[in-house]
Amino acid sequence: MRYLVTILGMICLLACSSEETTRTAETTSQLRPIAFGDAYTVKPTRSSTIFTADKGIPVGQSMGIYAYLHDAENMDTRDFTTNIPNFMFNQQATSRDDADYFSYSPLKYWPNDDNSKVSFIAYFPYSNGADNDGTLFDQESTGLVPTLVNSNPGLPTFNFTVKNNIDDQVDFLVSDVIANMPKTRDTPDDPGQPFNDLSIKDRVTFLFKHMTAKVEFRIVADPDIYKDIVKFHLNSLNVTNLYTKGTLTPTYTPATGETSFTWSNQATEQTYDFKTYVPQLLMPQLLHPQTLSDEKKTMLNIDYDITFKSDGTSYTYDENGVPVAAQDYTYNNTASIQLNQMLRTGTSSPVTEWEPNHYYIYTIRLRANRIEFTGQVVEWGATVPVDNIEIKEP
Repeated sequence: MRYLVTILGMICLLACSSEETTRTAETTSQLRPIAFGDAYTVKPTRSSTIFTADKGIPVGQSMGIYAYLHDAENMDTRDFTTNIPNFMFNQQATSRDDADYFSYSPLKYWPNDDNSKVSFIAYFPYSNGADNDGTLFDQESTGLVPTLVNSNPGLPTFNFTVKNNIDDQVDFLVSDVIANMPKTRDTPDDPGQPFNDLSIKDRVTFLFKHMTAKVEFRIVADPDIYKDIVKFHLNSLNVTNLYTKGTLTPTYTPATGETSFTWSNQATEQTYDFKTYVPQLLMPQLLHPQTLSDEKKTMLNIDYDITFKSDGTSYTYDENGVPVAAQDYTYNNTASIQLNQMLRTGTSSPVTEWEPNHYYIYTIRLRANRIEFTGQVVEWGATVPVDNIEIKEP
């Protein structure tokens, strides 16, 4: 296999010891570097020896890694509540070679002690996080701040702020915990446990989940009126009273091996402007219900101008009373709907919450005598065709 960086020295950098131990070339050759490769947002499927799945981190960008050195019993029985990330603390690792592997420094090695295990969790995009005294660095570029201090136990938590501008919004990812990795690794001929076909040899492969909700609005016209539309202009499309800030807390359950994620401390409401057919990455949240005051409702608001052509059979009359074939005509329309009352497509059940790692598509359907609003929830990476005639604005 390809190692990530050239080993220039003979000093093991294991975090389990505070001593610097000089190793001979013979003992150093027995050390196995920890490598990271192929980060995914969808669990890979195997076709022969080829893995197929969505890569999670673009080439040249970095994830942050927390690694915990411990014995197996410690992690299984105590969860992460008493374990400090003493092996890697917010280690920056950068995607290289078409996202095939990650480079980082200083290089770390698998422990030679068969009773020692290493557990990992990672996130994207990388952020400097918290200083040792707990001071949070300002992360204007991403809005993301890991809050764990390197002397504290537990999994990292994250403060996150969604950017106002679509182009500045961040696809915030956090991986499932990879727990209790032993020194013994997979081989190329038998890449099964402990990686469940996610990795071979010494590579640790993270399976990431999207911590935001992807939200898109579409405008379509039924064919019976589309043929008569000369021009459509969207003046505005926005959603009011959406949370922009929150704290994400991962939790690992040893009994099931599952990682769960919870958003809390959500605050700072604002209005987000949308372009049609352009998804935004927004804070997962309950959509403010009708029981709240009008000022707090989560409302979808639309304002547009639409021009229809005349069919030549309708007439107006000039000042002399002479009939004249009607010309194209334009009218303005506005509409609002409480977002948590928009029904899932084909059901009577409304979409009342945006959950992380989900894709929400809302359709505003123009008909001859009314406007219909529907919503649907699909997998993040799904491609959903337009079932009628789409109306796009540049």
